Amino acid sequence: MEKETVTSGTPPCEGECDAGLTRLAQTRRPVVFYVQPLIARYRIEVIESLNRLFSVKVFACSKGVETNGFSREKPDCDEFVETRIAGLPSRRIRMQSQVLGRIVLERPDAVLIFADVRYLSLWLALLAGRMMRVPVLIHGQGLYRHKSAGFMRTVCYRLAVALAVRYVCYTEASRRSLVDIGCPIAKLVVANNSLTVSSGIEPEAKTGSENGVLFIGRLREGSEIEPLIDVVGQLHDEGNDIALHVIGDGEHGERLKRKYADRTDVIWYGALFDDDAIATISRRCRVGCYPGSAGLSVVHMFALSLPPIVHDRLPLHMGPEPGYVEDGRTGFFFGRDGGAPALAATLRRIWAMPPAEMRAAAAAAHAVYCQLNSPTLGHQLAEIVEAALRA
Repeated sequence: MEKETVTSGTPPCEGECDAGLTRLAQTRRPVVFYVQPLIARYRIEVIESLNRLFSVKVFACSKGVETNGFSREKPDCDEFVETRIAGLPSRRIRMQSQVLGRIVLERPDAVLIFADVRYLSLWLALLAGRMMRVPVLIHGQGLYRHKSAGFMRTVCYRLAVALAVRYVCYTEASRRSLVDIGCPIAKLVVANNSLTVSSGIEPEAKTGSENGVLFIGRLREGSEIEPLIDVVGQLHDEGNDIALHVIGDGEHGERLKRKYADRTDVIWYGALFDDDAIATISRRCRVGCYPGSAGLSVVHMFALSLPPIVHDRLPLHMGPEPGYVEDGRTGFFFGRDGGAPALAATLRRIWAMPPAEMRAAAAAAHAVYCQLNSPTLGHQLAEIVEAALRA
């Protein structure tokens, strides 16, 4: 954290005047509403970066986040507004409380909101912003998952982009998916979705012969960790020195630990949110692997100098971030349609690679992390909001 210091030689009056000006400047900072369904730990950096330029009010629901494998975060902001998220009679439509009312009552200088078009609160915020001349920026992954958007999705996304001042895309693939349905290019901007870790691992610390595979993420539907456990056991039975390290928890956590309690080649750590502890565990690992629908976990693996193993069907991932992986250079693909045998073949190939090649892959993976965070996602979003306010 940056600290502003006043030297002992500063005249008292000048110091008081500076402090007064600082307070005055802070009271005049633009007010930005940052709206999320919940505040995951990786979004704290975004809030910190927004805080440097704006008076930030965060809107999110924190109820029950721990049961879904998230930590309960307390972001440093001017106000945290606890919201409720309710399903409407149609199961596909949701409503987040507080958002519309506070926009109308307070008229913030800008709103940065997640771009889930199933939320009625998003549409009401966009309409209110247009009527009140409050710039609303939406941040999302676009339509990268859909080869054919279809009529309704096309209409929804084109209308959302039309009402917003900017659509901030997670990746270039997200931007292309919106260009393809006719959204105006001028309204689309890319801020590569990423995260920062306080303790990473430099590639020089890797030997290329570690025996571990690291799984880090929520133990949820779609994680496909059970085939990974089976494959690791298969390679272990074949005589390979291999073990699986599992960091994370979620709705399937307890069931999985009971089911595989007798497996000595699977080490369970539960939900860990301490970057130092995660980095220490990762030193025992050669690669990371998220065999199911992956997302930002691949960026965490990059930070640890672990080339990620992910399946090769980008539209079927949780987010577009697995698109950062280059097969054989920064990570490894396995054929999703090939299932566990394809994953086993990829792990066998990796375990047969010379340590020097693995060290090169670790260096390339870490370089991606550095690139994604130069500047960080939070800095990029802050600059995009600032530019929208100047426009």
